[in-house]
Amino acid sequence: MDTVPVLTTAHWVYAAFVVLVFVFLGLKRDTSIVAILGLFLIGWITLGSPIGGLQTIFNGMVRAGIVLLDVVFIISIVVALSKGLEKMGALQLMVSPFKKMMRGPKTAFWVVGIVMFIFSLFIWPSPATALVGSVLFPAALAAGLPAISAAQAMNLFGHGAALSGDFVIQAAPKLTAEAAGIPAGDVVSASIPLDIAASVVAITIAWFFIVRKDIKNQTKTDTEYLKFKEQSETKVEYSKLAKTAAWVTPLVFVIAVVLFIVLDIRGGDATAVLGGISLVLLAVFCMFDCKGKFSEGMERITDHVREGFQFGMKVFSPVFLVAGFYLVGVPEHCTAILGDKGAPLIIDIINNLANVIPMNKVVVAFLQAALAGLTGLDGSGFNDLPLMGALAQSWSSALNLNTAYLAALGQISMIWIGGGTIIPWALLPVSAITGVPAVDLARKNFWPCIGGVLAATIVAIILM
Repeated sequence: MDTVPVLTTAHWVYAAFVVLVFVFLGLKRDTSIVAILGLFLIGWITLGSPIGGLQTIFNGMVRAGIVLLDVVFIISIVVALSKGLEKMGALQLMVSPFKKMMRGPKTAFWVVGIVMFIFSLFIWPSPATALVGSVLFPAALAAGLPAISAAQAMNLFGHGAALSGDFVIQAAPKLTAEAAGIPAGDVVSASIPLDIAASVVAITIAWFFIVRKDIKNQTKTDTEYLKFKEQSETKVEYSKLAKTAAWVTPLVFVIAVVLFIVLDIRGGDATAVLGGISLVLLAVFCMFDCKGKFSEGMERITDHVREGFQFGMKVFSPVFLVAGFYLVGVPEHCTAILGDKGAPLIIDIINNLANVIPMNKVVVAFLQAALAGLTGLDGSGFNDLPLMGALAQSWSSALNLNTAYLAALGQISMIWIGGGTIIPWALLPVSAITGVPAVDLARKNFWPCIGGVLAATIVAIILM
């Protein structure tokens, strides 16, 4: 292996606070104070003064805000549209067709999950979350599925099963393969058995040990959205506009998905289109609902947008601190927070670990999975895929292993852990849509995801 940087005090402090954050999560304590102290100490050590430490706290939050801004916006805008649809009664009408498919909470879990999986394959989970969350989530709750179980279905099927393989869009395999020096198709092929193993094990654990128990133990106070169930039991007269909006909204979103596929619009571009569609629909419905009263319609639009952003900021604001702490040690973000003195602390730590642990087939596989999970702590699931490809190439050359399977293992492990399943600040899209606290959702997903990654690791060892 190449020469790696010597670990400094900043590296050790960063590593210690990474562990401390998870200790606090395990103890069900808020991690904000840990993040603040960690940012302060790293800033002080790196910049050489307590003033630098104070600046680092703020700069870390700002950087996290910049990174998460598009997510905050799309969630806020979709919530604004939902508020507008709810006020005119259209949201309740949109529940009805899906209730026929969801004959109970158990069926609802699988319907939400499978639809999320299909949409995520073609447009990625973030925009799929906005679509599935705005339409299927209320229907699932009306069928009796607890909010946290619906959120789990969206996470495990979308951000886990669909995104980790990324079989349609193939952005993840391309990033991994380029650094590994092999064709992207090799990584895609190698990902199939690993992703199947991870997905089957993770969803099975979640279903038998968590979801069914939550369904059995839920109470009527679990979620405010159970009002849909109460409303469905009484006959309500809806306006023509409400009926029209209930049909137009999902139809427009379906057309958008088709266009995404045909025009090859993906990821952030797809999210931006959905945001624009949501605002246009909100504006049109508000103006018609106010029967042409321009000033009243404008006020209604502004009120719903304000409600949406109040909701979004309420959900995201505490996360900026913890995300800022992790970003201070991540490439591409560390210099934005600490200036020229910033260093990729997490990459340095990983490279040092890789150089001190004796290597063989089994150790390399587990180390690749563990390091992928560690680099996934930034919550993107994608940023360090080239590192996983590079490590796979180095280790496979030294030990005569199959590079594709090792690279695919790193990709799947990183995305299952950091792509939106067990890292709280990566769970924000689903958390914001469902109203389920990100930390609670992360705890529910933890063992299913770890079990899935373990299964993928074992399959990779066998196939390498």
